[in-house]
This record gives sequence, C-alpha cells and structure tokens, in this order.
Amino acid sequence: MFYSKLEANEKLTFKYHFIFTVLEGLVFGTSLMNEFVFLRSLKGTEFLVGLLFLLSMVVYMSLIIFNEVTRRIADKKKLIRITALITRLPLLLFLFFPSVVTPDNASSLHFAFLAILFFYYLGTAITLPTINTLLKHNYRNNNFGRLYGYATTANKTASLLATLLFGFLLDADFFVFRWFYPAIGALGIAGFFALSGVPFDVKALEVKEKLWVAIKKSFGRMVRILKNDKPFLHFQMAYFSYGIAFMITATVITFFLGSHLNLTYSVISGYKTMAGIITVLILPLGGILMDKLDQRKFGSFMFSFMLLYVVGIMLTEFFSLKFLIGGYEVYVMLIFAFIFFGLFNAFGTLSWNVSSSYFSNDLNTVGDYQAVHITLTGVRSLFAPLGVIVYKAFGFTTTFALSILFIILALIILRFSQKRSY
Repeated sequence: MFYSKLEANEKLTFKYHFIFTVLEGLVFGTSLMNEFVFLRSLKGTEFLVGLLFLLSMVVYMSLIIFNEVTRRIADKKKLIRITALITRLPLLLFLFFPSVVTPDNASSLHFAFLAILFFYYLGTAITLPTINTLLKHNYRNNNFGRLYGYATTANKTASLLATLLFGFLLDADFFVFRWFYPAIGALGIAGFFALSGVPFDVKALEVKEKLWVAIKKSFGRMVRILKNDKPFLHFQMAYFSYGIAFMITATVITFFLGSHLNLTYSVISGYKTMAGIITVLILPLGGILMDKLDQRKFGSFMFSFMLLYVVGIMLTEFFSLKFLIGGYEVYVMLIFAFIFFGLFNAFGTLSWNVSSSYFSNDLNTVGDYQAVHITLTGVRSLFAPLGVIVYKAFGFTTTFALSILFIILALIILRFSQKRSY
C-alpha cells in the first residue's frame, strides 16, 4: 500500500538503490572480518591491525576534496561507475596471494593487504555524498527515512549472511579469502553499476574557479554551517565525542575477542550475525522513528546502545560465564553486548549515513552538511592510536572505561542541545 503511493521517480530510485544496498551489503559483511583475517590468517601485528582500522577512517578527511569534485560532475552515472572500478576492482588482486605466510613474504603481503583495502575504504568517502544527493533529489522528505530504512534492512540482511558464511569458511581454510574477496569485489562492481541507474537531472556547477580555490570556499561553507546552525553544531560535537569513544575501542575489541578470548572465526562471525539479525529487525522501526524524531534525540538512542555494548564487552573480563554450543565456547556477557551492538548498529547506520541531511533545507547544501559530518569522522579517526596506546599501557578495562566516559559526554551534549530553543 505504501509502495503504491510512491511517485514514479521514487519507485525507480528505490529499485536501483535496493539492488545496490543488497550487493554492497555482501561486500560490507565480508569486510567486517578484515581485521581478524589480517591478525590471524596473515599474522599481522597489533600495530598493523590498528593501522588498518585507521586507514578505514582517515580516508574521510579527503571528503572536502571529493565533495567539491563531485559537485562539478554532471554525469553522476559515469562518476559512480569509475568509482566502482577504482575501489572494488583491486579486490580481485587477492587471487594472486599465496596460501601460506612465511618470514620472506609476510611484509609484502601485509603491505598489499593494506593497500588494497585502502582503495576499498576510499569508496565510501567518494560515494556517500553522491548517494545522499541522489536520494534527497528523488525522495520526498516524508518518505526518505522509511525508504532508506527498508533498503538498509536488506543491506544488513545480506551483510549478516556474508559475515556468517565467511566466518565458517575461514575456520575451514584460513586462506579462503584469496577467492572470497575477489568474488565479493565483482558483486560490488555490479552494485555500483546498478546505483548509477538512479535518475539525476541537476546540472553540475559551472566551473569558474580553480579546484583549490573552490575547496577553500567549500571549507568556508562548512565552517559557516557549523557557525550558523547551532543544533547541527551540537549534533557534531556529540558525534565527535562518541566518535572518539568508537575509535579508541574498535581495534582494542578486535584484540580482546581474537587474542585475549581466542575466539574462532565461526564464533566471532556468530556474534556479529546475531547482532546483524537484531539490526535487520529494528531498522524498519528506526527508519520510521527517524522521520518523526529530532535527529539529536534519535542520536541519543544510538549513543546509549553503544554505551551498553562497551559495558557488556568490559564486563566479560570479570564475568566470564560461558557454555558450549556444538563445541564452540559462547560467553554470556558477549551475548548481551552484541544484542546492544545490534541495536546500536541499526540506529547508527541510519544516523551516521543520513542524519546530517535532515538539518539541510536546501538540496544544494546536502553535500556540504554531509561533508562536514564525514570530514570530522576523518579528523577524529586520528584518535584511533590512542586506544592502542592506552591498552598497551593500562589494559582492556581502562581503555573501555575511557570510551564509556566519552559516550556519556556525548549524551550530555545532546541533552543540553535539545533543551535549548533556536
């Protein structure tokens, strides 16, 4: 019934975006195991695992450049297809990886793994502003959250299936990634080509100035947005505090699960899949709530779930109750932790990707609002090494406690902002 009320453009956009999100979900679900593959299969060091995570985040600092470049490109279809080839085609290079890591080839394999995934991570920084512009151009505001929520539900369903399958395959063969990554890369290219079918008839900006001058002006627009839009400023301040919490724990949680608890690929993917199922079930509700709630209040739900997730992980070190399922050790506290991670992921996926666009009332500024959001993501990624430093010096508990304090600060900022009137 809801679908029949959509306009023709909305139906066409939803169809192509849906195909893209499903295929990209398979790619993303596979990528959730990247750090574990690097740590266990390729015998990467904890320092290099931290660097891998840093690369996945720091690429967003380049968004201020890509935002200006994409604003000048009228042919969005060509832009998306070129991006597919640049960011997904390198995954096929895993076909040439050997089936064993030796002291002679370890360094070169580590460098190749980091380089290939750097190009993969670059894809989000290039396409996210473009995708938001395409959707904002074709979806009416009252349908935006719901349609995005439906597509994201499909994305997360595909993601959890890919994670679970990849985890079991890795337990059977630590080097199965040599053909799994290339297969996923091919699907990723197909997804981008499907996305390029979304209609877009807005002309590119007329180029009257040099790129670097335009980038400087773009930076100026971003500063003015933060200066003039106080609710958005507070939203980004809270996100920055939460983001630091996320950055300092992401890699450390990988160490905690993979090295400290010594969980198998299957168990790790099982926890992630359980969280993914919860995400899929909650996403449609999240999309509806997103259209009805102030984005600062919506963000508060996300931060609260993240807080409970980190608390659950931290308590696992003190309450290590576990039981066996099919010969696999399952920690009770991790079950609770990943339930909250699933809730966090549902609200976080929606909030991180599109909340910024809700603050914009002008189609021409959607990209700038998203540029502010993602650029700040890149800036706070510089705090990622702090987590490893604190962990090395003081251990897991102190690192998790520090993360919790930053999340609480984020919640306080949003609460303060919602009480103010502008």
